[in-house]
Amino acid sequence: MKARFKLHYPHLLNQFLFGIVLIVLLVQCNDYKTNSENLNIAIIPHPVQVEQYDGEFILDQRTSLQSIGGEATAVATYLAKLISEASSFDITVQSNKDKNENHSIVLEIIDSGRKESYVLKITPKEIRITAPDSEGLFHGVQTLRQMLPSTIENKNKSTNAWRIPVAFIRDEPAYAWRGMHLDVSRHFFSVEFIKTFIDRLALYKFNRLHLHLTDDQGWRLQINQYPQLTEHGAWRILNNQDSACLKQAVINNDFALPEEFLKDKNGVKMYGGYYTQDDIRTIVSYATDRHITIVPEIDIPGHMNAAVSSFPELTCVDEGGWGKLFTVPICPCEETTYEFVGNVLEVAVLFPGEYIHIGADEVDESSWLKSKSCKDLLKKNGWKSSKELHSYFVNRVNKIVTNLGKKTIGWDEIVDGVVDSSITVMYWRGWVSKAPALAVSRGHDVIMSPTSHCYFDYEPDDKTLERMYTFNPVPVDVADPDKKKIIGLQANIWTEMIPTPSRLDYMTMPRMTALAEVGWSTAKDWEDFSSRITQHYSRWDELNIKYRLPDIPGLKKHIVFIDSALMDLKIPEGVSEIRYTVDGTAPDVNATVFTQPLRIDSSMTVKLLTLGFKRRPGNRYTIRFEKQDYLQPIRNTALKNGLTCRYFDGSYSSVSKIKSGDLKKVMVVDTLAIPTFNLANAFALEFDGLIDIAKEGIYTFYLSSDDGSTLQIGDRLVIDNDGYHGNREVGGQVALAKGLHPFKLKYFEGGGGGGLSLMYEGPGIIKQNIPNTLFKISDN
Repeated sequence: MKARFKLHYPHLLNQFLFGIVLIVLLVQCNDYKTNSENLNIAIIPHPVQVEQYDGEFILDQRTSLQSIGGEATAVATYLAKLISEASSFDITVQSNKDKNENHSIVLEIIDSGRKESYVLKITPKEIRITAPDSEGLFHGVQTLRQMLPSTIENKNKSTNAWRIPVAFIRDEPAYAWRGMHLDVSRHFFSVEFIKTFIDRLALYKFNRLHLHLTDDQGWRLQINQYPQLTEHGAWRILNNQDSACLKQAVINNDFALPEEFLKDKNGVKMYGGYYTQDDIRTIVSYATDRHITIVPEIDIPGHMNAAVSSFPELTCVDEGGWGKLFTVPICPCEETTYEFVGNVLEVAVLFPGEYIHIGADEVDESSWLKSKSCKDLLKKNGWKSSKELHSYFVNRVNKIVTNLGKKTIGWDEIVDGVVDSSITVMYWRGWVSKAPALAVSRGHDVIMSPTSHCYFDYEPDDKTLERMYTFNPVPVDVADPDKKKIIGLQANIWTEMIPTPSRLDYMTMPRMTALAEVGWSTAKDWEDFSSRITQHYSRWDELNIKYRLPDIPGLKKHIVFIDSALMDLKIPEGVSEIRYTVDGTAPDVNATVFTQPLRIDSSMTVKLLTLGFKRRPGNRYTIRFEKQDYLQPIRNTALKNGLTCRYFDGSYSSVSKIKSGDLKKVMVVDTLAIPTFNLANAFALEFDGLIDIAKEGIYTFYLSSDDGSTLQIGDRLVIDNDGYHGNREVGGQVALAKGLHPFKLKYFEGGGGGGLSLMYEGPGIIKQNIPNTLFKISDN
């Protein structure tokens, strides 16, 4: 491999200073040369600058470990435990007089450098990590950990020595907030798994874990003053999310509800669990030792049904339940509400971090307008709408949080009104693109977690990893002076369909590592990242992470042929083998193994299963092979460019449910895209016309949408991308003769998100957007 050298400095002064440091290093390392034959360095997230040289440091029983500076001791102890648990020898933190000068690891706190930065220097005689704080020192240890072979993660104590390449690494993070969110309300996760997840975050230099502790489906945090919140609110009769998981569990055990979270109550099966305050102290302590801050979320005033079920008087109508989309929220116009909120938020003492997240999202405010107290409050202040009540609530709660010595975070709905600029905005509504710029212009700090990239509960596909990696956290419409208000990013894991650690592993890894690099590294290279990540698979195997296996490259899910087709699969690195069936059944580890190309001469469906380390089941694919004749064109001479677009205002779960009575507008458009006029939150579109095919052949269309869409050409359904989902690309093929073919595309947006595009490829045509000139309608 090539030795990697990446240096990114924004100022000439920094470049000059770095030159001096590098010259000193080269003088000190004059026994080494840059070497392409050395051990590979594949660090994620990629450091600011890496230099690799000939030679190696041998870590064995001779190695001494020293800490310099009070804050360094805890980090050194962590490193000693990491090495000792995997090695046949023990290593301990020693004083300077016991140090082996010719074979040592030194961790040292120094007085210079940015927060969380570090320098790692490895020679044949010494490993030295220096940093201005314990956070930076800990990050340097994680880099060293990644430079060790993956067996460092195996606690079998069998390794006698470790080889580490001679190198110089300088590093610092791009963003202060690098977080992951975990919803433990929809489905619950044990304290032990939370600790395991924290270890994973530490490995990739995250520094925040946002725990979504309360929601409609479960209250997961013990509140001493209100024991009903967990006695009743932490348990539920199996709901529709549980049922959906159990349906999937028939073929994939990752969806099975863990027995430890099930109990029988009066003959009824209940699901649930909660964290005691001692559990929280355990989690917080474990995270603190790994320099990760736990950010608790108590979601108010909406998403409170688990609490309202015990305290219906908290609402404006003295009852809970569901409205059209969301549950009845607590009332912002009664002082008893703020007494309750204040008592609940006293748990802030359990969390030493500076932030408390109060949610404030997806609030059905209709019940507020039925309340006399709210009507009086509106009249008293001259307010006109419930949005002003929402802002009033957020500002009142912010004062409670501030009095507890904390800072408030809220989801980006809070900028729909006007709230105190001290509140940090967490941006999630990817379809409200102006929200981040509006927030920073008002003085808010912003954390980016949009649905478009950072919702890890959205089903991953072969494009997901690159999509995450190429995310730019700073929106283009944020002015330069305000860019510093974008303090970081995080991904959100909502667990409606994630009931187990194995399923969570699949949904988060490897894209969590792409997020880590976006949050840490100032310059990114997708091809380089793709190469580095392959060297982490064995580490994840050692850590027992059930990550999503690499995709089969170039795989098409719908293959059309005239005479016959050949299924020729490339097995990617990280996949041990591929199993398949042709009888419609789901393949398992005992299905036919793919060993050579398969000739197919009739329409059939092939189902694939990839296997990973120790034959672990991985990704499932369905390939539809379809034998077709060329679809013949129609004749039509009176034509003009364009498509007919019909706009429907309504809420749908499928394009098949679009109602003609919801039709609001018919127009002729010159491009296939979502119109730019003011659209409802939920709507549907139908595009009709003709597509002009220049040459006979097999054409592949690629339809991307958020939510559902379908494409039909002539009488053939080419692509079915229907249903609720995040942005997802689905491909399909069709055999087309030269000429004009009827074209129909249907799309619905279920509320939140939004996105639609269509590309194609064919004889002599590489994958590209379809030229607008190919779309025709009758000129009558």
